[in-house]
Amino acid sequence: QILMAGKHGIPLIGMNDSAGAFVPAGVGGLDGYSEAFQAMRKISGVVPSIMLMFGYNAGGGAYLPRQGSFLIQPNDTFFGLTGPDVVREALGEDITPDQLGGPRVHSQSGVVDVSAEDELGALRTALRLLSYLPNNNRELAPFVETSLDLEGFVEEEAILLRKTFADSSSGFNTPLDMRLLLQQMVDYGDYFELQPDRGKQLITAFGRMGGSVVGFLANNSAFNSGNIDVDASRKGKKFMRFCNLYNTPVIFLEDVSGYAPGSEQERAGIVQAGRELLDSIIDLRVPRLTLIVRNAFGGAYCAWNSYHIGADFVFALPTSRIAVMGPAGRQYVYKEEYRSIMKQYRDDIDSGKDQSDAVTQRDQVLEGLTERYERELLNPEEALKLGSVSSLVMPGYSRQVLGSSLHYLLRHYQPSPLAGPQRE
Repeated sequence: QILMAGKHGIPLIGMNDSAGAFVPAGVGGLDGYSEAFQAMRKISGVVPSIMLMFGYNAGGGAYLPRQGSFLIQPNDTFFGLTGPDVVREALGEDITPDQLGGPRVHSQSGVVDVSAEDELGALRTALRLLSYLPNNNRELAPFVETSLDLEGFVEEEAILLRKTFADSSSGFNTPLDMRLLLQQMVDYGDYFELQPDRGKQLITAFGRMGGSVVGFLANNSAFNSGNIDVDASRKGKKFMRFCNLYNTPVIFLEDVSGYAPGSEQERAGIVQAGRELLDSIIDLRVPRLTLIVRNAFGGAYCAWNSYHIGADFVFALPTSRIAVMGPAGRQYVYKEEYRSIMKQYRDDIDSGKDQSDAVTQRDQVLEGLTERYERELLNPEEALKLGSVSSLVMPGYSRQVLGSSLHYLLRHYQPSPLAGPQRE
């Protein structure tokens, strides 16, 4: 049945409830799993597959469903390489099935893409996810007729951006939950988010614009300031790879100041994980658009579907800040002014001036330098002059500009299986 789905070009939904190979069956049971493993691998990239975890699953019963495109796990179910009893005997660790292999564990690690309340909820979630997926790698995802118009002004979007950046006391440092903006762009405000509990600073979701399915990769500064860490990188890479295999166009909503720094991230392999995300974006052959909402700094700007990475169009809101560095870059641009300010501060301290007064005076002058840096360099002006940004998009018109550009690109795109070299 697995190979049949690939042969006929139809998606596969699997429902799994298996504790692994039947021990009395001996090697024959293992051979059965081996055949299933091979079949799942052969249809990978040919037809999408959604796997549901029911009951108690271990060993091969855990490996096999994770070979699918997406994995959904309801509450009160378990899957893992071994069960709690084996862990207790081998390691002396007393642990419950839920603590070892429940949905809370696997949704954090990225093994599970979506969790559900119960088995019925998992089935309904699978059907909803299926509505955003193509039948195979030779087709586009199903188009859904809609009475909604892509043209026109979306007042809610304009209000959201004004309240975030203009009316807020924290101004451009205000966290923005990009899901609120995403709701204003997609048809009926409806989208399907994948791995919502992992790497929350990055949103991976399917939605529709004017009836056409599109994948969204969006930074979310409401979590960890939007800085990309190892989990977010691998989450994004998996989603980009799927969109590329199955002819799904991608829209990037950018608000990123960089990759997460620190020894913990370095030990976890942030350089390699970041490279994997970058490669998956470079390799995209589907239509792809970028909207810079706010921050686009340094290497993160380069990697996040810039023109020279391969974007078809790059748009920016007037609130966008595009530069090599954020406000900290002031000391590298205005070197003499910065040195003069710091020299004056040291001289004030040496002359016996009260330290708190000296700090206050220094910070006031530095704030003026920061405002100058933001006014002169933290804006889309230079990017527009260089052609790195196609045009500015006024708040309230993001859906119109992105939707019309998407449909233009789709009219000139021929869905087909991924061809060419498969790079390391």
